[in-house]
Amino acid sequence: MSSSSPPGHPSHPESADDCIPLEKRTWRNVKKHAQNSDRISTLPDDILIKILSLMTVREAARTDVLSPRWRHLWENIDHLILDMDTFGMQVPANSDYHGNPDFLNSEATKFVNKVIGVLRHHKCNRIKKFEVKFPLSSVHASELDRWVAFAATSGSEMVNFILSNYNGMVRLDTQHAKRYLFPLEHYVDLGGCQLRYIFLSTCSFKTVPANLIGFPYLVSLRLDFVKVVDEVLQSIISSCRALRQLYLGRCHKLINLRTSHAELLALGVHNCRRLLSISIHAEKLKHFSYMGNKVVNIEYECAPVLCELNALFLHGGEFPLECIGVCPELKTLRLQFPSRLQVSRILHLSGRFTSLKEIMLCILTSWKKSIRFVPYLLKAARLVERLELEVHGSLRPPKMLKIRWPKNFTPTRLHTIRIGGFSGESEMVQLVFFLLSWSPMLKTLTIDTHPRNYVGYNKWKREESEDDARSNYARDNYVGYSKWKREESEDDARSNYARDVVSTHLAPNVPCTVKLTIM
Repeated sequence: MSSSSPPGHPSHPESADDCIPLEKRTWRNVKKHAQNSDRISTLPDDILIKILSLMTVREAARTDVLSPRWRHLWENIDHLILDMDTFGMQVPANSDYHGNPDFLNSEATKFVNKVIGVLRHHKCNRIKKFEVKFPLSSVHASELDRWVAFAATSGSEMVNFILSNYNGMVRLDTQHAKRYLFPLEHYVDLGGCQLRYIFLSTCSFKTVPANLIGFPYLVSLRLDFVKVVDEVLQSIISSCRALRQLYLGRCHKLINLRTSHAELLALGVHNCRRLLSISIHAEKLKHFSYMGNKVVNIEYECAPVLCELNALFLHGGEFPLECIGVCPELKTLRLQFPSRLQVSRILHLSGRFTSLKEIMLCILTSWKKSIRFVPYLLKAARLVERLELEVHGSLRPPKMLKIRWPKNFTPTRLHTIRIGGFSGESEMVQLVFFLLSWSPMLKTLTIDTHPRNYVGYNKWKREESEDDARSNYARDNYVGYSKWKREESEDDARSNYARDVVSTHLAPNVPCTVKLTIM
């Protein structure tokens, strides 16, 4: 790969030192340490390269000075993660990025030249992971095109182009330039392509080449803030025969999303503003997550083994229970909604919850008497073993509420209850009293006064045992979709009050067979 500037130009990197900054070059200490660990240098090249590939590019490049034995070994590493940390670039804390586009452009130019220098030295023919993480745009299309070509021809298994804001820097595309048009033509008629994971952020697609065959082994496709229309996305998905996971976030060009795929296991659709409908035809789909500010029409054309459903609404009117669908194998249900649910809406849907084992409800508003929805849901889902409530309430003086709890309520499988964000609300206290009285198998009650927010994405892990005959195909298992994290800023007065309510009013009434934990 050639540089955009000629040799000798100030911006043209001439050596590894030019593209990988070494702040404190204490070579004497490094060489002394290398002499004491000389047995490592006797290892074969392929072993040393594997060790270096576990480091960052910056750390691996530093080994170039240890001895002639180590010289240029770093140029064969198979993990290239190119971001600000790699090059020791730091954004000044008091910089005005919005009002100083020249600073952003100069930093982008610096970053581009450093990447060019790294790729010019790199010699590995097979890359496992290639990642570029920096706010770039169509202004840098020529360089980005060459990097995409490099990732494609080097047989990268994982490709990430995250061209969004990073370390506090604003996006260039929303301020001064258009989003980068990702060139799918680099994956046309590409023999030997082993691409398995791709994550694209802040770019766009226009058309799909008719002979696109570059994704036969792709198992994970993640698009975030990507401009892509329905037809183009469907064409891309159809070229991914082994696709197991699809995540679409802030893809605002999508209107009527249809996901029809024989191997798809997990689908996430988050915050796509213009989306009106989602049609799902995936006979192996197990995990589905939707997050948005408005109601969309969700049709389950074929989802017979769906076992985990996350429906997360941030704003808007009444929560649409119809989005739950009829899923006979549904085991885990997570709902987040801004308005109160009426009991009558849940009763005629009771047949949809007969297989549920775990329920998580995130309550964004005060429920008061509507809290009776929770035990009615438990009554409809008789096999539930774990109930988790995430409450975003406010500090209010305690008072008695007349709540009509369901009759003939006996959750015989319920053994764990966790309430997060507890603020001492009267309705929550009465709900806990009711559940304690009618849950004979309850073993654990956890009251957490710290609120959490949904930050989700997913986690995948590779199977430890792998059939060699199928090693070229996806063998990855889904191990979780929703992720919540504790809020950093908290009201100490609220938390102290909530803990006092638990200690004073709840703890004395907890049976000795139930373990109470206050957090």
